[in-house]
Amino acid sequence: MHASSPAHAGHLPPPRLRPWAAAAIAASIIAVYIVMLAMPRAGSDRQRAELHAALAVLGEAIPWVEASYADGDLEPGDRHLGLPASAAFCAQLSIHLPDNGRARLTCQVRGEVPADATLILQREPLGTWLCVADVADPGWLPTACSDR
Repeated sequence: MHASSPAHAGHLPPPRLRPWAAAAIAASIIAVYIVMLAMPRAGSDRQRAELHAALAVLGEAIPWVEASYADGDLEPGDRHLGLPASAAFCAQLSIHLPDNGRARLTCQVRGEVPADATLILQREPLGTWLCVADVADPGWLPTACSDR
């Protein structure tokens, strides 16, 4: 009997993929999984970088605040906020320069970081600065900052 006879029609072997086609399909599936696994990490790295950059720019304003306390000039100005550089990282900026030495620089962070992320640099009366932050993921914070 030949393979084309009706008795053998239901017993035909299934078509096979060529080895290179099977390897290409497997590689593309693996590539998709790698991209899916890397996406959340890329986003968190970007958020971490934005917080670090915002803190670095705010930190550049510390010498101006210290000079103001040394001179007794407690009238807040753009230099105390680190402007214009800090405007690139902060949607809202505020400064509080009380005469008791407890200055406070506050930055509502803009960018990929969630809108409720806030960085605060606080000065103690003896000149020590602390970083306090209110962010969704404390893992994004620079080591100098503590989570509220």
